[in-house]
Amino acid sequence: MRKNEAVGRTKSIGKFLFVLLLSIEIAASHPIYAATKSKKKKIYKKEKKKRPPRSPKKATLMSLVPGMGQAYNHKYWKIPIVYAGFGVIGYFALTNQKEYSKYSDAYTCKIIDPKCTNPISLKYSENTLRTIRDYYRRNTQLSYIVMGAWYLLQMIDANVDAHLSHWDVSDKLSLDVTPMIAPTHNNPANFYKGISLRFNF
Repeated sequence: MRKNEAVGRTKSIGKFLFVLLLSIEIAASHPIYAATKSKKKKIYKKEKKKRPPRSPKKATLMSLVPGMGQAYNHKYWKIPIVYAGFGVIGYFALTNQKEYSKYSDAYTCKIIDPKCTNPISLKYSENTLRTIRDYYRRNTQLSYIVMGAWYLLQMIDANVDAHLSHWDVSDKLSLDVTPMIAPTHNNPANFYKGISLRFNF
């Protein structure tokens, strides 16, 4: 149970960081703020200055250095997220590596020297030490795999942002979502509930 929980916790780090980066990207791509006029609040989209399209190839090459691809795309707010992800994953990797070394030394001492005075060797049996050692070794390897995936993710993010810079999205494009109640075809006395989607171009 302890192994499954730790492995699941390590895997969830990468998923959480990906969802965080994606959520912030969606929120930042639709900035809105309120203005008051005649005691009525009006919501309108923030006007953005148009920048020249970015080169996806150059963005990908620059992202070989983490954060540089985001800087090239003028997405400076993403740089702290990129390095925060590396920091969190690196912390788990180093912690698991330290524990692995500790229990590996204790296991080696116990099987080589019958008179081993290592306090961990005296506390656990040979089988238990081997199990704990393998447990931390697996977590260490998984942490480095997640770190590699995060490195690739920030490269993909820079490439996608550069591609999106070539798109010209009209400010008039919108989606209205409203609840709907309508009578059924077979029995007009009965009503069904639904959602109405309306696109404005």
